[in-house]
Amino acid sequence: MKVNAIDTTTGPLVTKSLQLAWPAVLQAILINFYAFNDYLFVGMTDDHAATAALSSCFAILIIQYTLTRIIPTGGTTLIAHYTGAKDLDRVARVFRSSMSASLLWGFVVAGVSLAGLDWIVAVNNASPEVSARIADYLWVLLASTPAFALMVVVDGTFRARGNMKVPLTLEVASLVLNTFLNWVLVLGNLGAPAMGIEGAAIATAISRLLPGIVGLLLMLRGHLGFEVLTNARALAWIPELDLVRRMVRIGFFESMSSALYGVVYIVLNRMAGELGSAAQGGLGAGLRGIEWLGFAFADGFLTASVTVVGQNLGAGKPKRAWHGAWLNAALSALTCQLVGVAFLLFPQELSALVTSDPETLRYATEYVYIIGWVMWAVGFEMAFYGVFTGWGRTEITLLVSGLTNILRIPLAVLLLFGASSFVSGMQWSIFGVGSAPEVVGEFSALAWVIGSTAVLKALIYIVYMARRRSL
Repeated sequence: MKVNAIDTTTGPLVTKSLQLAWPAVLQAILINFYAFNDYLFVGMTDDHAATAALSSCFAILIIQYTLTRIIPTGGTTLIAHYTGAKDLDRVARVFRSSMSASLLWGFVVAGVSLAGLDWIVAVNNASPEVSARIADYLWVLLASTPAFALMVVVDGTFRARGNMKVPLTLEVASLVLNTFLNWVLVLGNLGAPAMGIEGAAIATAISRLLPGIVGLLLMLRGHLGFEVLTNARALAWIPELDLVRRMVRIGFFESMSSALYGVVYIVLNRMAGELGSAAQGGLGAGLRGIEWLGFAFADGFLTASVTVVGQNLGAGKPKRAWHGAWLNAALSALTCQLVGVAFLLFPQELSALVTSDPETLRYATEYVYIIGWVMWAVGFEMAFYGVFTGWGRTEITLLVSGLTNILRIPLAVLLLFGASSFVSGMQWSIFGVGSAPEVVGEFSALAWVIGSTAVLKALIYIVYMARRRSL
């Protein structure tokens, strides 16, 4: 079978980067439509508590996803390196170890998460009605963690090998299935009971399993040019501890950085709750429902950065990897800010696509408008995030992105609760100690904190990379 993959170690970098990025951008946009579908169909039920629950679940699902991909992230980096080195035997060995270890880890994450579900729900500081919807939504998605693990391993392997079109095709099929299942399960069509938010979770779990299964079957047929199976079929799938250790070292720091983002969002969402459930819904609708459409462009160039940097370092071309890093970062910043212009011009119209509640819409509109000014920074940050992942230096992403995200908490406490209540505000926001201080700030403070720290992260990455001449 003809191998459909892009070799970034030769040829013009601009062409190769765009060939990698555009399918990844489209796939990321489609992934965002899972959240859009949830908001759309759950919104049709006029259950405002369920809409607020979707917003509250956003950060929790980020943490679940980042924990799940610890091993697959490292596997993607190593497969990109060995692809650049033209070592197909090691590509196959990394894939098998990544698959087996990731599935085992997925079951562990699912078990621990379900055991602590009551605590996870309580952390959100939501009303009893919203908390009940959160539990309905989360138990399904947490139980399906192994299915997510399968999908992430398969998707990452295709990307590391330079094949972006198969993941895109599978994403299209998955999204069509997700839309259909939402229509059936959330609204109760074709004789099915109307399950509301729980039906949305089931639709997501089933549809996310599809890319993993079909992608794995394509790989077994040799679609990526390496032998998945060996003569010793059962033994070959036992994880190689040395490879798993290397994958965990890379994936752990990257995943912890992303997990910190989720934890910080939980705290910010907790603060927004002091302004009312509409503020929580507006924050989630603006960030998860609209801003993530802008993230899709940055995610495409993040993906391209991982592949370009990983393959070229594996081929022993660190200077070319450095040039590819800057190229993808610039393209990412440009395209993200073009999306930001749309946020600035049409914040209310865009926000109305994901919420119909007037008060929630007001908050979402405010958030989308403010964040529209700094989308260039989001583009820079995410592309460089991909650079360090492809390089295998994810401890840098933890130091820059992770610690800067933590900075959002004290800044938000200061602006929302005031200097005189800073200590008690920090204690309540992070540890739940005591009562929330009186709110003296506006909802816009949360948006400006998120936007200003995005700029800070971008500037730190730019300065770091500018001081180097190769990777």
